[in-house]
Amino acid sequence: MIEPALEQLTAEDVGHTTGTPLPFRFIPAQHITPLVISLPHVGLAWPNDATRARPAVEFARNADYEVHLLYSRATALGAAVVRAEYSRLLVDLNRAPDDVSPEIVPDHPAPRPDRRGWCGPQAKNRGVVWGNAVGNIPILDRPLSYAEFAQRLGRYYLPYHRALAVLLARRRARFGHAILLDAHSMPSSVPGDLILGTYEGGACSPALQQRALAALRASADGRTTLSVRLNDPYRGGELVRSFGRPEAGQHALQLEVNRALYMDEARSAVWPELAAFASTAGAAPIRPSRPRLAALIDRVESLVRALASAQTGLGLTSESAAR
Repeated sequence: MIEPALEQLTAEDVGHTTGTPLPFRFIPAQHITPLVISLPHVGLAWPNDATRARPAVEFARNADYEVHLLYSRATALGAAVVRAEYSRLLVDLNRAPDDVSPEIVPDHPAPRPDRRGWCGPQAKNRGVVWGNAVGNIPILDRPLSYAEFAQRLGRYYLPYHRALAVLLARRRARFGHAILLDAHSMPSSVPGDLILGTYEGGACSPALQQRALAALRASADGRTTLSVRLNDPYRGGELVRSFGRPEAGQHALQLEVNRALYMDEARSAVWPELAAFASTAGAAPIRPSRPRLAALIDRVESLVRALASAQTGLGLTSESAAR
Protein backbone atom coordinates (compact mmCIF):
# COMPACT_ATOMS: atom_id res chain seq x y z
CA MET A 1 0.00 0.00 0.00
CA ILE A 2 1.26 3.48 -0.89
CA GLU A 3 1.82 5.85 1.98
CA PRO A 4 1.41 9.41 0.67
CA ALA A 5 4.33 10.82 2.63
CA LEU A 6 6.58 8.15 1.15
CA GLU A 7 5.45 8.03 -2.46
CA GLN A 8 8.47 8.64 -4.61
CA LEU A 9 9.65 8.40 -8.18
CA THR A 10 13.25 7.33 -8.55
CA ALA A 11 15.59 7.51 -11.50
CA GLU A 12 15.29 3.74 -11.80
CA ASP A 13 11.48 4.01 -11.99
CA VAL A 14 11.76 6.07 -15.16
CA GLY A 15 14.59 4.16 -16.81
CA HIS A 16 17.54 6.30 -15.73
CA THR A 17 20.59 5.19 -13.79
CA THR A 18 20.75 5.74 -10.04
CA GLY A 19 21.42 9.35 -9.10
CA THR A 20 20.37 10.83 -12.43
CA PRO A 21 18.23 13.94 -11.82
CA LEU A 22 14.63 13.59 -12.95
CA PRO A 23 13.85 15.78 -15.99
CA PHE A 24 10.51 16.78 -14.47
CA ARG A 25 9.10 17.76 -11.09
CA PHE A 26 7.08 15.22 -9.14
CA ILE A 27 4.79 16.51 -6.38
CA PRO A 28 3.20 13.66 -4.39
CA ALA A 29 -0.38 13.81 -3.21
CA GLN A 30 -1.04 14.57 0.44
CA HIS A 31 -3.37 11.58 0.41
CA ILE A 32 -3.66 9.00 -2.33
CA THR A 33 -6.59 8.97 -4.74
CA PRO A 34 -6.90 7.51 -8.25
CA LEU A 35 -5.97 10.86 -9.84
CA VAL A 36 -2.67 11.88 -11.48
CA ILE A 37 -2.27 15.30 -13.09
CA SER A 38 0.15 15.85 -15.96
CA LEU A 39 1.46 19.30 -16.97
CA PRO A 40 3.60 18.55 -20.04
CA HIS A 41 3.88 22.04 -21.54
CA VAL A 42 4.71 24.29 -18.57
CA GLY A 43 8.49 23.81 -18.75
CA LEU A 44 10.72 26.79 -19.56
CA ALA A 45 14.20 25.34 -19.08
CA TRP A 46 16.84 24.42 -21.64
CA PRO A 47 19.62 21.99 -20.67
CA ASN A 48 23.10 23.42 -20.28
CA ASP A 49 24.63 20.40 -21.99
CA ALA A 50 22.28 20.37 -24.99
CA THR A 51 23.87 19.80 -28.39
CA ARG A 52 22.03 22.86 -29.70
CA ALA A 53 21.98 26.40 -28.33
CA ARG A 54 18.89 27.69 -26.57
CA PRO A 55 16.56 29.09 -29.25
CA ALA A 56 16.40 32.88 -29.29
CA VAL A 57 12.63 33.05 -28.85
CA GLU A 58 10.28 33.82 -25.98
CA PHE A 59 9.83 30.50 -24.20
CA ALA A 60 6.68 31.67 -22.38
CA ARG A 61 4.86 32.10 -25.71
CA ASN A 62 5.69 28.49 -26.53
CA ALA A 63 4.43 27.09 -23.22
CA ASP A 64 1.19 26.61 -21.34
CA TYR A 65 2.55 29.44 -19.28
CA GLU A 66 2.00 29.12 -15.53
CA VAL A 67 -1.15 27.05 -15.96
CA HIS A 68 0.07 24.88 -13.08
CA LEU A 69 -0.82 27.73 -10.70
CA LEU A 70 -4.48 26.89 -11.26
CA TYR A 71 -3.78 23.46 -9.75
CA SER A 72 -2.08 24.74 -6.61
CA ARG A 73 -4.47 22.84 -4.34
CA ALA A 74 -4.45 19.63 -6.36
CA THR A 75 -2.07 17.70 -4.12
CA ALA A 76 -4.12 18.64 -1.05
CA LEU A 77 -7.14 17.19 -2.85
CA GLY A 78 -5.35 13.91 -3.48
CA ALA A 79 -3.80 14.30 -6.93
CA ALA A 80 -0.19 13.43 -7.66
CA VAL A 81 1.33 15.98 -10.04
CA VAL A 82 3.99 15.50 -12.71
CA ARG A 83 5.21 18.78 -14.16
CA ALA A 84 7.59 19.30 -17.07
CA GLU A 85 10.73 21.30 -16.36
CA TYR A 86 12.07 21.58 -19.91
CA SER A 87 10.56 23.51 -22.77
CA ARG A 88 8.50 21.80 -25.44
CA LEU A 89 10.95 23.43 -27.88
CA LEU A 90 13.39 20.73 -26.75
CA VAL A 91 10.90 17.87 -26.93
CA ASP A 92 7.11 17.90 -26.96
CA LEU A 93 5.91 15.41 -24.36
CA ASN A 94 2.40 15.36 -25.82
CA ARG A 95 3.35 13.96 -29.22
CA ALA A 96 3.93 10.41 -30.40
CA PRO A 97 7.62 9.40 -30.34
CA ASP A 98 7.67 8.90 -34.13
CA ASP A 99 5.74 12.10 -34.87
CA VAL A 100 8.63 13.89 -36.54
CA SER A 101 9.16 15.39 -39.95
CA PRO A 102 11.93 13.96 -42.17
CA GLU A 103 12.92 17.58 -42.71
CA ILE A 104 13.91 17.73 -39.03
CA VAL A 105 15.45 14.24 -38.66
CA PRO A 106 16.42 13.16 -42.20
CA ASP A 107 17.94 9.84 -41.13
CA HIS A 108 14.99 8.76 -38.96
CA PRO A 109 14.25 5.17 -40.04
CA ALA A 110 10.45 5.45 -39.85
CA PRO A 111 9.09 8.99 -39.33
CA ARG A 112 5.33 9.32 -39.13
CA PRO A 113 4.52 13.03 -38.88
CA ASP A 114 0.99 13.87 -37.82
CA ARG A 115 -0.34 16.42 -40.30
CA ARG A 116 -2.53 18.08 -37.64
CA GLY A 117 -4.77 19.62 -40.29
CA TRP A 118 -7.11 21.01 -37.62
CA CYS A 119 -4.25 23.24 -36.38
CA GLY A 120 -3.64 24.91 -39.74
CA PRO A 121 -0.36 25.38 -41.60
CA GLN A 122 1.28 27.09 -38.61
CA ALA A 123 1.55 23.68 -36.92
CA LYS A 124 3.88 22.25 -39.56
CA ASN A 125 7.09 20.80 -38.10
CA ARG A 126 5.70 20.75 -34.56
CA GLY A 127 5.85 17.08 -33.75
CA VAL A 128 7.79 15.55 -30.89
CA VAL A 129 10.64 17.88 -31.92
CA TRP A 130 9.77 21.30 -33.25
CA GLY A 131 11.39 22.98 -36.22
CA ASN A 132 9.46 26.23 -35.80
CA ALA A 133 8.39 28.09 -32.68
CA VAL A 134 5.12 29.99 -32.28
CA GLY A 135 5.06 32.73 -34.89
CA ASN A 136 6.58 30.32 -37.43
CA ILE A 137 10.08 31.25 -36.21
CA PRO A 138 12.72 28.67 -37.24
CA ILE A 139 14.63 27.32 -34.23
CA LEU A 140 16.95 24.76 -35.84
CA ASP A 141 20.01 25.96 -37.72
CA ARG A 142 20.35 22.50 -39.23
CA PRO A 143 18.45 19.19 -39.03
CA LEU A 144 18.93 16.85 -36.09
CA SER A 145 20.81 13.61 -36.51
CA TYR A 146 18.92 10.51 -35.43
CA ALA A 147 21.42 10.16 -32.56
CA GLU A 148 20.53 13.67 -31.30
CA PHE A 149 16.84 12.93 -31.69
CA ALA A 150 17.10 9.63 -29.80
CA GLN A 151 19.04 11.35 -27.02
CA ARG A 152 16.27 13.90 -26.50
CA LEU A 153 13.68 11.16 -26.29
CA GLY A 154 15.79 9.04 -23.94
CA ARG A 155 16.66 11.86 -21.54
CA TYR A 156 13.43 13.85 -21.44
CA TYR A 157 10.49 12.23 -23.24
CA LEU A 158 10.57 8.60 -22.16
CA PRO A 159 11.15 9.33 -18.43
CA TYR A 160 8.07 11.57 -18.34
CA HIS A 161 5.89 8.92 -19.96
CA ARG A 162 7.33 6.21 -17.71
CA ALA A 163 6.60 8.32 -14.63
CA LEU A 164 2.95 8.59 -15.57
CA ALA A 165 2.81 4.87 -16.31
CA VAL A 166 4.27 4.01 -12.89
CA LEU A 167 1.93 6.32 -10.99
CA LEU A 168 -1.14 5.12 -12.85
CA ALA A 169 -0.17 1.46 -12.35
CA ARG A 170 0.17 2.03 -8.60
CA ARG A 171 -3.30 3.50 -8.46
CA ARG A 172 -4.85 0.76 -10.54
CA ALA A 173 -3.32 -1.76 -8.15
CA ARG A 174 -4.79 0.06 -5.15
CA PHE A 175 -8.19 1.24 -6.40
CA GLY A 176 -8.88 -0.95 -9.42
CA HIS A 177 -8.76 2.11 -11.67
CA ALA A 178 -6.70 5.23 -12.31
CA ILE A 179 -7.42 8.62 -13.88
CA LEU A 180 -5.03 10.93 -15.75
CA LEU A 181 -5.88 14.61 -16.16
CA ASP A 182 -3.63 16.23 -18.75
CA ALA A 183 -3.64 19.98 -18.08
CA HIS A 184 -3.07 22.62 -20.75
CA SER A 185 -3.88 26.19 -21.73
CA MET A 186 -4.83 27.63 -25.10
CA PRO A 187 -4.63 31.02 -26.83
CA SER A 188 -7.64 33.28 -26.36
CA SER A 189 -8.11 33.22 -30.14
CA VAL A 190 -9.51 29.69 -29.75
CA PRO A 191 -13.29 29.74 -29.09
CA GLY A 192 -14.41 28.70 -25.64
CA ASP A 193 -13.23 29.08 -22.06
CA LEU A 194 -12.75 25.42 -21.16
CA ILE A 195 -12.36 22.48 -23.52
CA LEU A 196 -12.56 18.95 -22.19
CA GLY A 197 -10.87 16.38 -24.40
CA THR A 198 -11.63 12.68 -24.12
CA TYR A 199 -10.39 11.52 -27.53
CA GLU A 200 -13.97 11.58 -28.81
CA GLY A 201 -15.02 9.51 -25.81
CA GLY A 202 -12.46 6.79 -26.39
CA ALA A 203 -10.13 7.63 -23.50
CA CYS A 204 -12.53 7.43 -20.54
CA SER A 205 -15.84 5.91 -19.57
CA PRO A 206 -18.99 7.79 -20.68
CA ALA A 207 -20.04 8.27 -17.06
CA LEU A 208 -16.68 9.78 -16.12
CA GLN A 209 -16.89 12.15 -19.09
CA GLN A 210 -20.30 13.32 -17.89
CA ARG A 211 -19.02 13.71 -14.32
CA ALA A 212 -16.17 15.89 -15.59
CA LEU A 213 -18.49 18.03 -17.73
CA ALA A 214 -20.86 18.52 -14.81
CA ALA A 215 -17.97 19.69 -12.61
CA LEU A 216 -16.81 22.18 -15.23
CA ARG A 217 -20.30 23.55 -15.85
CA ALA A 218 -21.25 24.05 -12.21
CA SER A 219 -21.25 27.65 -11.01
CA ALA A 220 -20.30 28.40 -7.43
CA ASP A 221 -21.95 31.84 -7.38
CA GLY A 222 -24.78 31.04 -9.80
CA ARG A 223 -23.89 34.09 -11.92
CA THR A 224 -20.48 33.78 -13.56
CA THR A 225 -20.66 31.51 -16.57
CA LEU A 226 -17.79 29.96 -18.47
CA SER A 227 -18.34 28.25 -21.79
CA VAL A 228 -17.44 24.56 -21.83
CA ARG A 229 -16.80 22.59 -25.01
CA LEU A 230 -16.19 18.89 -25.56
CA ASN A 231 -13.48 17.63 -27.94
CA ASP A 232 -13.73 20.77 -30.10
CA PRO A 233 -11.23 21.72 -31.33
CA TYR A 234 -8.97 19.80 -28.93
CA ARG A 235 -9.82 16.16 -28.35
CA GLY A 236 -6.59 15.27 -26.54
CA GLY A 237 -3.04 14.61 -27.63
CA GLU A 238 -0.67 11.68 -27.32
CA LEU A 239 -0.89 11.46 -23.53
CA VAL A 240 -4.66 11.08 -23.54
CA ARG A 241 -4.51 8.74 -26.54
CA SER A 242 -1.82 6.46 -25.13
CA PHE A 243 -2.88 6.40 -21.46
CA GLY A 244 -6.64 6.37 -21.97
CA ARG A 245 -7.56 2.68 -21.82
CA PRO A 246 -10.94 2.58 -20.09
CA GLU A 247 -11.39 -1.12 -20.85
CA ALA A 248 -8.34 -1.71 -18.62
CA GLY A 249 -9.54 0.60 -15.84
CA GLN A 250 -7.29 3.47 -16.90
CA HIS A 251 -8.97 6.72 -17.93
CA ALA A 252 -7.53 9.92 -19.40
CA LEU A 253 -8.96 13.39 -19.96
CA GLN A 254 -7.46 16.66 -21.16
CA LEU A 255 -8.43 20.14 -20.03
CA GLU A 256 -7.62 23.24 -22.08
CA VAL A 257 -8.05 26.60 -20.35
CA ASN A 258 -8.36 29.93 -22.15
CA ARG A 259 -5.26 31.91 -21.20
CA ALA A 260 -7.08 35.23 -21.12
CA LEU A 261 -8.92 33.98 -18.04
CA TYR A 262 -5.78 33.83 -15.92
CA MET A 263 -3.09 35.94 -17.56
CA ASP A 264 -2.21 38.93 -19.71
CA GLU A 265 -1.19 37.17 -22.91
CA ALA A 266 0.52 40.22 -24.43
CA ARG A 267 2.88 40.56 -21.45
CA SER A 268 3.12 36.84 -20.62
CA ALA A 269 2.18 37.64 -17.02
CA VAL A 270 -0.42 35.97 -14.82
CA TRP A 271 -2.97 38.12 -13.05
CA PRO A 272 -1.67 39.08 -9.58
CA GLU A 273 -4.74 37.54 -7.95
CA LEU A 274 -3.73 34.13 -9.30
CA ALA A 275 -0.20 34.54 -7.98
CA ALA A 276 -1.67 35.40 -4.57
CA PHE A 277 -3.97 32.38 -4.71
CA ALA A 278 -1.10 30.07 -5.57
CA SER A 279 1.15 31.43 -2.85
CA THR A 280 -1.44 30.73 -0.15
CA ALA A 281 -3.00 27.56 -1.55
CA GLY A 282 -1.61 25.42 1.25
CA ALA A 283 -3.47 27.45 3.89
CA ALA A 284 -6.36 29.82 3.24
CA PRO A 285 -6.39 30.74 -0.46
CA ILE A 286 -7.15 34.33 -1.38
CA ARG A 287 -10.14 34.24 -3.69
CA PRO A 288 -9.49 36.47 -6.69
CA SER A 289 -11.45 39.66 -7.21
CA ARG A 290 -11.73 39.01 -10.95
CA PRO A 291 -15.01 37.09 -11.23
CA ARG A 292 -14.06 35.04 -14.30
CA LEU A 293 -10.70 34.13 -12.78
CA ALA A 294 -12.47 33.18 -9.55
CA ALA A 295 -14.89 31.07 -11.58
CA LEU A 296 -12.00 29.39 -13.40
CA ILE A 297 -10.23 28.49 -10.17
CA ASP A 298 -13.50 27.13 -8.80
CA ARG A 299 -14.15 25.01 -11.93
CA VAL A 300 -10.64 23.57 -12.00
CA GLU A 301 -10.88 22.72 -8.31
CA SER A 302 -14.32 21.21 -8.86
CA LEU A 303 -12.95 19.02 -11.65
CA VAL A 304 -10.02 17.84 -9.55
CA ARG A 305 -12.36 16.98 -6.66
CA ALA A 306 -14.73 15.12 -8.98
CA LEU A 307 -11.99 13.03 -10.55
CA ALA A 308 -10.11 12.38 -7.31
CA SER A 309 -13.28 11.16 -5.59
CA ALA A 310 -14.55 9.10 -8.53
CA GLN A 311 -15.25 5.60 -7.29
CA THR A 312 -17.78 2.94 -8.23
CA GLY A 313 -20.71 3.22 -10.59
CA LEU A 314 -18.86 5.19 -13.26
CA GLY A 315 -17.57 2.33 -15.38
CA LEU A 316 -14.09 2.85 -13.96
CA THR A 317 -12.82 -0.67 -13.35
CA SER A 318 -11.44 -2.91 -16.07
CA GLU A 319 -13.76 -5.15 -18.03
CA SER A 320 -12.08 -8.25 -16.62
CA ALA A 321 -12.40 -6.99 -13.02
CA ALA A 322 -16.06 -6.20 -13.59
CA ARG A 323 -16.88 -9.77 -14.65
